[in-house]
Parts: sequence; C-alpha cells; structure tokens
Amino acid sequence: MTVLSDTDIARELAYGELDVSPVDLEEQLQPNSLDIRLGEDISFIDVRNDFIDSKQPLDKQIYEMDYSSDSFKLYPDDFVLASTVESFIIPDYLYAELNGRSSIARLGIEIHSTGGVIDSGFNGDIVLEMTNNLCKPVKLYPGMRIAQVIFYRMESRANNPYSEKDNKYQNQEGVVHSRINEEL
Repeated sequence: MTVLSDTDIARELAYGELDVSPVDLEEQLQPNSLDIRLGEDISFIDVRNDFIDSKQPLDKQIYEMDYSSDSFKLYPDDFVLASTVESFIIPDYLYAELNGRSSIARLGIEIHSTGGVIDSGFNGDIVLEMTNNLCKPVKLYPGMRIAQVIFYRMESRANNPYSEKDNKYQNQEGVVHSRINEEL
C-alpha cells in the first residue's frame, strides 16, 4: 500500500473515482491527508439509562444535540457521535483511515474510539466517535476542521469491497448509531 500525497489526493478527486464533497482543497488539503470538518448532527447516548443493551436498537437510548448557538460544549467524559460535513465515495482501489488532528487532540478531544477504518467501496458520511478526556468542557463549532483522512492506494482492487456486502453503514447520512443488534 502507498500513502497518497496531496498531489495524488487532488488528482484522485479531479480525475479518479474518489469523491469527497463538499470540499475546499485550498483549506483542507494537507501534505498527505485531507482535513474534514465537524458537521451539525450530534447525538449522545442517554446516560440516565442503567445500561445499554447491545441486542436492542439504540433509537430509544439516545438524544440529539440541540444547538442553541453556533457551538456546543463537550463535557468531561462525554461520548458523542457526530457527523462530518463531507460525504465520501471510496473506490475499490483505495482504503482510508480517520485520525484526529493534533490541534484537537491537544484540547483533550479524541475523534474516534476504534472506528478509524474507511473500507474500500464505502459510500456515505463519516461518523466521529468523540470523547473529552479533559476535566473541563471544550467548546466545538460546526464547520471547524476536526479530523483528517489518510488515503492509501492498494496493490490491487478489493475483490469484496464494502459496497458489495450487506453492510449496515453503507450510504449512511448524518449520525448513525451502532447497529450491532442486527448481528446478534
């Protein structure tokens, strides 16, 4: 596998099968990654519940973030799911990884728990799994550059890309919670 440089990413977006939109390359393109921005869809798991039942859908165990202004506060130990502004189409010859930006990490914010892989053939919005590790709230703003995606060119096209499987998150829009209950 080869990491795509800024030149490769721009070429893929212009002439290849990779699509990330909307995107502002002048602002978001980095030497070997693409910054992505925090979207407006944010939801919390309702901590008033005694537990989360992984065999049950989460739709009754969550609540959506209501923006009362142009920002929200992520409190210590809070865990939220948030969408990105950008939507992705990853071709079957690329693979991508989601990482936090160092400027955000230095505020104590983790961008993903373990869901950093964006499989070849994936189409849809990226869902961030954000946690505040500080002892103080951190104010975040929709549209801010929050994470980065690194793209890899694979040695061959995927034989069984994400788009060819019956996947729970293909074509997801906005925040989509765990669908682990569909496997149990």
